[in-house]
Formats: sequence, structure tokens, C-alpha cells
Amino acid sequence: MGTFTKSFGAAGGYVAGSKALIDRLRLRSLAGSYGESVSPAVLTQIIASTASIMGVEGHVHSSSPWDITEEEPMFAHLGPMPAEMLPKWLKLPRQLADGTQGKMRLRRLAFNARYLSRGLRKLGFLVYGAEDSPIVPLLLFNIGKMAEFSRLMMARPLPIAVVVVSFPATTMTTSRVRFCVSASHTKEDIDEVLRACDEIGDVLGLKYHKSSSTWTIDEVTSRALDVVHGK
Repeated sequence: MGTFTKSFGAAGGYVAGSKALIDRLRLRSLAGSYGESVSPAVLTQIIASTASIMGVEGHVHSSSPWDITEEEPMFAHLGPMPAEMLPKWLKLPRQLADGTQGKMRLRRLAFNARYLSRGLRKLGFLVYGAEDSPIVPLLLFNIGKMAEFSRLMMARPLPIAVVVVSFPATTMTTSRVRFCVSASHTKEDIDEVLRACDEIGDVLGLKYHKSSSTWTIDEVTSRALDVVHGK
């Protein structure tokens, strides 16, 4: 089960499974029976986004940007997309059809996600989730610190809007702030977030992981590639 509202910039979602499962969901799921179907415009957006990520069969040349090396397992996927899946009238620009822009965006997203997640850990914060996930949950734990964390982030010279999450969305003891990064963010954007967290983390006492492996903020921002590669 997945969503089309974030990475795809569209609306709705999907469920993938066996024919028996899908047939049963269509028959028994009230959300599917009484919900609205995806509009043609939104469906076109989803198809175009998928095609730009995977590339389209017949457009991906032999020196494709999707040629996967052993060092790039994160980019492996089933592709390219069969050309017949695209509407006849949908003409994608070359950089979308051959997967060039898709891989570039995935590379940026992978860097941003790892840099923010691993950078926060290097600073002494506790972070949940996979390091490759673009959703980065930083643990605040104390419900009383949530509102103040959000206010201090917004009060900075360059205001940063954050989403703080607590009970009942989480357990009582795992309050957190969730950062969502995209391929559009630059290293400088992530640097700004890391610096803000570093300063506010000291003020509110949020650096729960103290060890000899923690770095200063200047070390993290100046050695971004080392951070991303887990050094």
C-alpha cells in the first residue's frame, strides 16, 4: 500500500497484491466502493511521474543512467516502464523519458535524506527510521518541549516550519519532530536545519546520545560526504 500524494505530487494511493486480494477489496472495502475514482488529470500526473522515475522502454539507451553498479543498489528497480502503458497523446520530454531526470532527483533525495539523518545522529540526537528515508523523525521524548522546539525554529532569522508529533499519533514517551526532505532541497538548506537543531538541541537538552563519536556542527557541515558515506 502506498501514496501518490507526496513523492508523485498527485493524489490518492494504491494497493498492490494478488488478484484474489484485489477482487475482495473491490467487493468488500467500503472506502473503495463509495470513494471517488482518480480523475484523468491526476492519473496522467501519476503515470508521467512513474515514467520519469523509471524511464520508458525504447527511450532508455544502452548507456542509460539506470545502468546499476554494485555501489548503487538503492537505484535498482523494475524498469523501464513499457511504452504501451503511456497514453498515446502523452509526449514526455527526452530527459524524462530516458530516466535522466529521475535518477538525478533520486540521487539528490538519497543525499539529502542520509545527510540530515546521519548528521543529526553525529550531533548527538536520537533519530528513528531508516537512514535512506526522506522522512526523518528526531526524538524529543518530552511533550513539554514540543511547542518550544517549534517556536524556536520559527523564531530563527531564517524561519523553519516543523511538524511536531505526539500522543495519540505516537506513544506518550516518543514525541518527535518530523523533517521531510525532497530532491529540491540543497546542501545549504540541510546545513541550515542542522545548525538550527544543534543550537536548539543545546538549549532544550535534546542531545541524548553523548559519546566520543559525536561531532561538532562545523565538522558535520564541512565533511558532508563523510557523513553521507557513514564514516
